[in-house]
Amino acid sequence: MRILLLNYEYPPLGAGAGVISQHIAEGLAGLGNNVTVVTTWFPGEKEEEALENLKIIRLKSKRKFIYKSNIFEMLSWARESKLFLGEYCKKESFDICFANFTLPGGDVALYLKRTFKLPFVIISHGHDVPWFFPEQMLFYHIPVYFRVKKICIESEANFVQTNPMKKNIDRFLGNKRKEKNIIIPNGGDYKKFKPDYSKKSSRFKIIFVGRLVKQKDPFTFLKAIKVFAKMNDDFLVHIIGDGPLKKKMQYYINRNNLHENVKFSGWLTKEKIIEEYQSANLKVAPSLEEGMSISIMESLACGQYVMTTPVSENPTLIREQINGELFNLRDYREIADKIQKFYYDKFIRGYHVPEEFLMQQKSEYDWDNIVKKYDETLSGIVNKINRTVS
Repeated sequence: MRILLLNYEYPPLGAGAGVISQHIAEGLAGLGNNVTVVTTWFPGEKEEEALENLKIIRLKSKRKFIYKSNIFEMLSWARESKLFLGEYCKKESFDICFANFTLPGGDVALYLKRTFKLPFVIISHGHDVPWFFPEQMLFYHIPVYFRVKKICIESEANFVQTNPMKKNIDRFLGNKRKEKNIIIPNGGDYKKFKPDYSKKSSRFKIIFVGRLVKQKDPFTFLKAIKVFAKMNDDFLVHIIGDGPLKKKMQYYINRNNLHENVKFSGWLTKEKIIEEYQSANLKVAPSLEEGMSISIMESLACGQYVMTTPVSENPTLIREQINGELFNLRDYREIADKIQKFYYDKFIRGYHVPEEFLMQQKSEYDWDNIVKKYDETLSGIVNKINRTVS
């Protein structure tokens, strides 16, 4: 197949969704498809890059930061993409367009369908479909509601990663269209993310990874650390990521005399994040909502013990007391108690997640297997369209 993949952020830009796009693009190219990625240019990156069966085109638009983008930057990329692809698709033909996010990717894909009759599919990463996490996203979903619905109706398929995401988009589009909403989970990069227990910290080390936003609920985590610090002060916390809550978090840490224990690492390279996963003894992820967390997938692949909330696919990924534990949303005292219990029951005793469990997890979520599902589904869609046309 000749596949056009759209995402306004593609590594090194973005976080989880960019990583997902890269695995899918490289995986589909590795299966023999010709894949063209259209994304955003950033200083230091090539405007065009050609690999085997894979071409990456980076368009200059308004983008200031590697790990975050705002609505105006997304609209800028969508405008530049329409201008570029309006000419590019006169010379190059594609079988299908694979758009990341209903907006802005789906909006560009809908333009291409109307202009060149190019069919498209959508992959949602959670927050781009109403009414995902309305506490934070309601102000965004209300004005784009009808546009997003139009895009999802016009698509050939809407890919989501979890059962909760499918239930949400089924309600959004109505039961008559639920067959086009397809679950394909995210994968883990088990070639690069793997255990190395020789790197485990001898001092109790806890990490928090993700954007510092309300959805990730970092303040519940900090409250739990404050309680835990009263029981045990010999520990280290690394907060990996950045976001609008950082300054408030720093103020909270200083006000509660946690600055000796809690450090901000900012966003890290893949190599550095692997080292953090391999060296940390525990990861805490108190998210209030998720699509399907790549961060959790990667840390589990490194054999890390993860404590998290029962949102999205987390209950499927976490096996109690084997590779992690679940706790209630916003319950910082429960988190503190679980951390304390983990310290005495597992950390001091040198507990590691069993190798056979890691192998079972790998067989189910390895990206090679996940990409084959996308390839089979896209092939079926393209073949069906070709039969209809002929």
